[in-house]
Amino acid sequence: MLAGRYYLEALPPVTNVAKLNSVVMAFDYAVLGRKLKDARESLLITPQESALRLQIGLQEYLNIEAGRNRITGDQLVLLSVIYCRDFRYFVTGDYPSAESQVQEMFRRNAELSKSDRIAIQEFVRLCEYEDFLEREVFQRQPAKIPNYGQYSFNHGNFTRQGEEAASFERERLVLGNQPIENIFELIRTQSIHIFKRQLEDKNISGLYINHPVAGHCILVNYLDDLYRQNFSAAHEYCHALFDSSQGQEVTYLKSSNDRSELEWRANSFAGNFLVPKQRLELDYSPVDTYEAWVSLIRQIAERFRVSSQVVIIRLSKLKWIDSSLHEQLTQERRLVIRHNEKFDPETPPTLSSGMQHKLTQIIRQGLSWHFINLCTEAYRRGEITYHKLLDMLLLPLEDGYQLLHELLMFLEVSS
Repeated sequence: MLAGRYYLEALPPVTNVAKLNSVVMAFDYAVLGRKLKDARESLLITPQESALRLQIGLQEYLNIEAGRNRITGDQLVLLSVIYCRDFRYFVTGDYPSAESQVQEMFRRNAELSKSDRIAIQEFVRLCEYEDFLEREVFQRQPAKIPNYGQYSFNHGNFTRQGEEAASFERERLVLGNQPIENIFELIRTQSIHIFKRQLEDKNISGLYINHPVAGHCILVNYLDDLYRQNFSAAHEYCHALFDSSQGQEVTYLKSSNDRSELEWRANSFAGNFLVPKQRLELDYSPVDTYEAWVSLIRQIAERFRVSSQVVIIRLSKLKWIDSSLHEQLTQERRLVIRHNEKFDPETPPTLSSGMQHKLTQIIRQGLSWHFINLCTEAYRRGEITYHKLLDMLLLPLEDGYQLLHELLMFLEVSS
């Protein structure tokens, strides 16, 4: 069984804690306390909440953060879970983590709620777990994506850069001009960790983090429309291709972001990548009546699995529709494609309706079917314990067993 880089799994649980206790005994408690305080404050968790979870008094907990009281291995493991960090980050001075990227994200986006901060930190944890499973358990060699940020474009137009990079990527990935069936799975083939999660802030469409170990990580807000999620995934993919040196990026639907040029480029990339100009010109042509435009736009949106708004913008770029018609179509209620008319590629169609509903709830909470498969296969191979499987899937002990049992039963039948 593997020890791994992100968690101590090879030893029985009691021995793990005993070993951790010996590490904690020899550690600088002032440094440990500062790390615990920074982690707690970054998630807007009060010291009272932490003390309550440890079942100790408030002053006793504050003394731990101040480095005056020693912390036990059990307490550190519990705080690591509460703060969504690997415990080794707290006890190792040079442990590679995305702490600086996440803290910078929280600093730049100070209005993020407590719930969304925890969701983002859990997302980072999932990316670390997924990286461990893919590299260490399944021995998969990571793909290397281009860094278009270092590419010598012969102009400084960010919108054109996005358009050109979309064409480069379609050629590199041998996509031709066909619609992309599952943008999420395509992104995963490039060794990018991508998850969905329902965030409280409906103005956030997605975010990108360049993890020092796990690499490129993308989170898409599940609160968005399903087709909008596809666009957001492609948008954040552009950030991975161009802006990895920035370390992190949060994308808002409406923003006065001073880095707006990067967002223009990512929007241009996403539109061109998902709905290539050449395919539109080959398969479609301008129509004569308003009703025909409504029909055509819906047809294109459903075929390319993007929102009608994206199609309207793409047709405007082709100069097929003028600004007046653009404005009129933007307000057209018949172009709103209902949820039940769309298919989420992250939900296997072979699932029963009941299991699909449960999986939808799981995806809202941050998991993916791809990640679930990795975890359960690692468990079947004996690489992780059942308890660790629950932990990696963010399933609470109280009600996680039944849901996990149903997932394992389905996977067994499917295989």
